Amino acid sequence: MTHRPASLLRLRGRRGAALIAGLLIVIVSLPAAAQSPSPVATPPAPAATAAPASAAPGRELTFGPLVTLPPVVVAPARDTAAIEDGYSIGAPGAPVQMEVWEDFQCPYCARWTYQVEPLVLENLVKTGLVRLTFRPMAFLGEESRWAAVAADLAAEQDRFWPFHDLLFANQLGENVGGFGLDRLLTVGEAAGLDMEAYRAGLALDAARERFARIEAASAEGARALGITGTPSVVVNGRLLESPDFESIVAAVQVAVGVAGSPAPSAAPSPAP
Repeated sequence: MTHRPASLLRLRGRRGAALIAGLLIVIVSLPAAAQSPSPVATPPAPAATAAPASAAPGRELTFGPLVTLPPVVVAPARDTAAIEDGYSIGAPGAPVQMEVWEDFQCPYCARWTYQVEPLVLENLVKTGLVRLTFRPMAFLGEESRWAAVAADLAAEQDRFWPFHDLLFANQLGENVGGFGLDRLLTVGEAAGLDMEAYRAGLALDAARERFARIEAASAEGARALGITGTPSVVVNGRLLESPDFESIVAAVQVAVGVAGSPAPSAAPSPAP
């Protein structure tokens, strides 16, 4: 066994103590370091978005109808203004009351309007025998409903019949935009309406309320008369099997108790 001086032992003892103390400090500090939050990297600032280049002419994004409708056709002026009264034409005290039930989108109604109605007016209404009243029956879709509302607004301004003529002159088919809102505004201007009052009546809530009244009256009347289609003609409360001029004349003669030949007829106006 080698003998070591006491001084060396003491030195080694001090160094050993210092080493142990250093190790203890490292060991004690490790949990604290593990619990410290890691530094969060700051995200890079987003790159500046370049302003879009101006679109080439004709390529701007614009919402509009994809099918351009033809210009509104102006209908010929009527010569019945003096005897027009709301939805009716003719003397209020005429012995025969006649109703025609129509939908403004119905092509057969347009044909009746241009081929039969002029004969009725010339031979039966202007002579004081018949008072003709239009009855709306809007059953072909949304545009029929809007047209009925617009026509009712025109009637309030005593412009129903010019408006009626414009609608039939501009019939394009069922629910294809012919009686869309923009188109109805143009028709209102062509009919000479007070556009401020007309626009107010076409506001959605007002239009819905008005159409509800129109539909209720139409449904009640049609149900009572047995009407299921358009055009339908009613003479003194009796629904005719056919709306042709000869049938109308025969019904009028029965209504007034007159037998004989039909009233003189003129050549029918050509359909538009």
